Amino acid sequence: MPSTPGNANLKIEKVEKLNIGVDVAAIDNRVRLSVDAYQEKTKDLFVSQPLSATTGFGSLAINAGQMSNKGLEFDLKVDVLRQNKFNVTVGMNHAINVNNIDDLGLVNEYFLGTFVIRKGLPYGSHYNPEYLGVDPANGRPIYRTNTGTTNDIAQAGSYADYGTYLPKHVGGLTLDVNYKGFYVNALFSYQFDVVRSNNTRNWTTDGTTGYVSAVNQSRELIGNIWTQPGDQARFPSPRYAKGFTSSDLEDAKFLRFRSLDFGYMIPEIRANGKAIIKNARVYANFQNLAIWSPWTGVDPEDNNNISLVEYPNPKMVVFGVDFKF
Repeated sequence: MPSTPGNANLKIEKVEKLNIGVDVAAIDNRVRLSVDAYQEKTKDLFVSQPLSATTGFGSLAINAGQMSNKGLEFDLKVDVLRQNKFNVTVGMNHAINVNNIDDLGLVNEYFLGTFVIRKGLPYGSHYNPEYLGVDPANGRPIYRTNTGTTNDIAQAGSYADYGTYLPKHVGGLTLDVNYKGFYVNALFSYQFDVVRSNNTRNWTTDGTTGYVSAVNQSRELIGNIWTQPGDQARFPSPRYAKGFTSSDLEDAKFLRFRSLDFGYMIPEIRANGKAIIKNARVYANFQNLAIWSPWTGVDPEDNNNISLVEYPNPKMVVFGVDFKF
């Protein structure tokens, strides 16, 4: 017996793109700028269409959705110093993308885990109850409702006004220095206007008996958990779990020192009028040297809405020598 209905009218999703770009150079080509503006519409997206109970199925996949992306990208490079044996170039690139769910057919929204796909919102918008703190009188968590507040998460509303896990702004900064065969290249990358759920923190700050016995608890709980009436605490009494709420949604913006390369280009080595080594390079490469971010988890950079014990971007060091004969 089939578990889902078939749809002979399904077709491949379509993407319509419009891109306009311009390249500009000035001051004897010392300043170089590329700018691109784009608009992209994805049509005939697959949408789960609710069906009548008389059909024996809950939903049917149809081509009814539309999503748009609009954005601006630019890349700027400036030769700060340009001489025969000494060159310094700095650069910056930045991209802005505005995403929107334009249409979902006969439905206005549906849910994927802890985020909502809703007409008028960007893809990946978090959808959670809003945690407002702790009731000083009884240590129970407080949640927002459409009419006020409640201590019962089952009575609380879920909201989609916290942002999305897909960054609106991404970019990078570069530095390239060359001097008599020596070179240094540095890259910084960043993102902002992005929110992720720190699910690891949700576990480690849940002071209830079940979690305390199974998960190492965070030092955040020391002095911040409700113990007696009148306490102005961040976390509820150990009798109550705050649940999976907005309390663990965190700003995932960052500035990362992505890479640093430096080395020396050894010129041609000759003997008896012949080239023994055409050229050689001695170098060192460092990856993910440092990161600055308000994110309290292991690593804010990941393409999902929930962070749960993911392996972070590793720090790496590579030393090498290249020869060309």
